[in-house]
Amino acid sequence: MRRIPAIALLALVAAAGCTKTQAPAPGKLKRFDATREMMGTLVTVTLWAPSEQKAREAGDAAFAEIARVDSLMSAYRADSEISKINRRAGEEAVPISDEMLEVLMLSAKYGELSGGAFDISIAPLMKLWKTAERNGAMPDEAAIKEAAALTGYENIALDEKAQTVRFAKPLMEVDLGGIAKGYSVDLAMAELSRHGITAALVNAGGDIATMGRPPNAKAWRVGIQKPGRSNARLPEVVHLTTGAVATSGDYERFVEIAGKRFSHIKDPRTGMPAAKACSVTVIAPDATAADALATACSVLGPDEGLELAARLHDVEVMYIVAGDSGPTLIKSDGFDQYLE
Repeated sequence: MRRIPAIALLALVAAAGCTKTQAPAPGKLKRFDATREMMGTLVTVTLWAPSEQKAREAGDAAFAEIARVDSLMSAYRADSEISKINRRAGEEAVPISDEMLEVLMLSAKYGELSGGAFDISIAPLMKLWKTAERNGAMPDEAAIKEAAALTGYENIALDEKAQTVRFAKPLMEVDLGGIAKGYSVDLAMAELSRHGITAALVNAGGDIATMGRPPNAKAWRVGIQKPGRSNARLPEVVHLTTGAVATSGDYERFVEIAGKRFSHIKDPRTGMPAAKACSVTVIAPDATAADALATACSVLGPDEGLELAARLHDVEVMYIVAGDSGPTLIKSDGFDQYLE
């Protein structure tokens, strides 16, 4: 079993388990929570429903959507759709599902918007650094250049009409780790809505989407974990109604070589780990965007990341940057409107 990374965003209203104290009065909504281990992390669904039966039906449907996305997009599963694509797309055009086409098209969009900072063709570099960690030695410059030469989102050819994908280079592979979790959260939230739920929060290891607001509350409250190994939170608390927030940082997901810790996020342009910030928190209209943009902004760093956010509608970003006198917060102009 893979290590479960720490949750960098903490839904302050969420709790583990599924509980019921007493049946709500007719017309009244009651809160229900459930947590499951999925997609290599902990996924929590918090919702308000008129009955436990309604909550369980909606929650089970939401979890089923996340499991379905994982079965399609997990590179850790040999039978997943993405693994089959990686084995064949370097040689021929491969038919793909509706969901895969959508995610690959969105990945191309965020690749272009970020100038290549977000790039799902990063898989060869990810494998190289994982091997380096196992060997306890930094990869040499030649190996990094060789792996980096296989990246480039523009080398992923999508035929929307035929619904196929093909890679321009035979040894190319893609890794959807920077977008699939957010996408699964959005599908889970849509499933809750189809079941009549109007107030809910889905938290997949720090990729969080919210819908409506809890009864008798102005918004959902989401805490941001401090960088490092502790579970301490920053004083800032994000307030969301319908929207999404995601954080990328070293926390528990990192590569450690010879006692030195490197970010799990790699810069596809250099082949090296991202090193311009301790963590990045992105607020966006949906979890897919928040997930992809948190990765992109981690690579870009504060200057370029803030410029990217300024070009996008309803997107805000906050960086935590290490300094000699302690961490510094760098925020986009509109980020404070979401804070307490």
